Amino acid sequence: MSRLAGQLFLAYSRCRMRRIARWMTDPASAQAALLAHLTRKAAGTRFGRDHELGAVRSVAGYQSRVPLRQFHEFEPYWERLRQGEADVLWPGRIRLFAVTSGSTGEPKYVPVSREGLKGFLRAGRDILSHYIVNTEDVDHFRGKFLYLGGAREPLPGPHGSVNGDLSGIVAEKTLWAYRRFRLPTPRVHLVADWEAKLDAVADEAWNADVRGVSGIPSWLVALFERVLQRRREAGLAAGCVADAWPNLNLVVHGGVSFEPYRELFCQLIGRPFYGLEVYLGSEGFLAIQDQPGCGDLLLRMDAGIFHEFIPVEALGSERPPRHWAATVETGVEYAIAVTTASGLWGSFIGDTVRFVSLSPHRIRFSGRSEQFLSAFGEHLRAADVEAAIVAACEKAGARVAEFHVAPVYPRADSLRRGHQWFIEPHCAPRNPQAFVAALDRALQRRNVDYQEHRHNDADLPLPEVVFVPAGTFYEAMRRLGRLGGQFKVPHVQNDRRFAEVLIGVLKARRCQGGDNGSDSGYC
Repeated sequence: MSRLAGQLFLAYSRCRMRRIARWMTDPASAQAALLAHLTRKAAGTRFGRDHELGAVRSVAGYQSRVPLRQFHEFEPYWERLRQGEADVLWPGRIRLFAVTSGSTGEPKYVPVSREGLKGFLRAGRDILSHYIVNTEDVDHFRGKFLYLGGAREPLPGPHGSVNGDLSGIVAEKTLWAYRRFRLPTPRVHLVADWEAKLDAVADEAWNADVRGVSGIPSWLVALFERVLQRRREAGLAAGCVADAWPNLNLVVHGGVSFEPYRELFCQLIGRPFYGLEVYLGSEGFLAIQDQPGCGDLLLRMDAGIFHEFIPVEALGSERPPRHWAATVETGVEYAIAVTTASGLWGSFIGDTVRFVSLSPHRIRFSGRSEQFLSAFGEHLRAADVEAAIVAACEKAGARVAEFHVAPVYPRADSLRRGHQWFIEPHCAPRNPQAFVAALDRALQRRNVDYQEHRHNDADLPLPEVVFVPAGTFYEAMRRLGRLGGQFKVPHVQNDRRFAEVLIGVLKARRCQGGDNGSDSGYC
């Protein structure tokens, strides 16, 4: 029966790929048609009347009527939604809200309409379709697919609404036919306490026939370690994840760059695997890695999202240029704004990307628009520090579990300045000094501003690297209340908020008599 399911899904997937191939050849027409559908359908809503959506006849007409907004600038409309009002941003009443973390850590409640929910459910099928078509692995459905989602159970809100993690909402609405192939079970998936959930997932999965996993890389590592611990407790081989899951072949990942984790995953899993990156947020399904072994992501044109791209260098201007599928260029760093079938209209989502191809439209995620480091004019972005950590690990024979970089500002009692890196190694470098030097060289190669500031140590000294013990980042995220599949460690910040939490963890460990694994001397 499971093999038959695989063969049927392969046939479905081939049909789906033919449809995707059609819009790949003419993405601008696909996006223009989608925008026309969205504006026509929402013309009678409160937002539609306020912005004359019924009069929109072109992309330019839409952009002239609907300004770009940050998420919080929709607040007058959010308030109406919270009061249970219908026809505010999208026809009908929106009852589902995906709870996600904003850039400040405060929760955001992203509306999910019925049409938007259908898009998320289709996204899950599309992810598997790309894998099945590229590999013809019809035996995938003989085992289980493990999705490590968030930790907020969908809970009733005011006026009949439901608030929860997107993963929980989607899991609750997934067709019963697919549920038999998934782990964890609904009971475990909706466990609210993240640490208890990780343990419960490991208890369910350590002896199951898991053939695919999905999640943010750092949390998957935490799950792998628990699975191996269950094997050791049972007296079974636990050298690598393949000992527990010999048929594991598919690893779906997203949320952060996978490159800093790639070598660690290869070591932990212990066998070749098919890595598939997705760009999927609470706003919708934006892009997918459609080519095996290539890190470029195919921008989705039929996923219910109209994309706009604003050059990062123009974000501070009063009327920044608003590009779309017909006008984007390769090599330019863009901030993304989306218009969706759930009632977001020209809304910034906080991410930046670069196009690497226009035939078809393929992108690379370059970072969060609020994740940068330019305390002294060096203009480092997340992509710079992630590439540098990969280069340093390769040079020094190290593997990194997690890392963070923050500025050190001069103070009245100390003129010390520069960059401070906190690195939790899975395999420490043989020569820490060589690691730091390689890190610095990689940053200088990638970023000319950093290179100028580092010239002769005139403005920036060599980075300070603090190696921290295993579990430091986990404890920092726990202290912040940010444990869960939807939360990501900030790899770079232009302030010391997260750095001070890490230092607090190190101080507590040192003062309790533990070894913090570094020479930082925090206490």
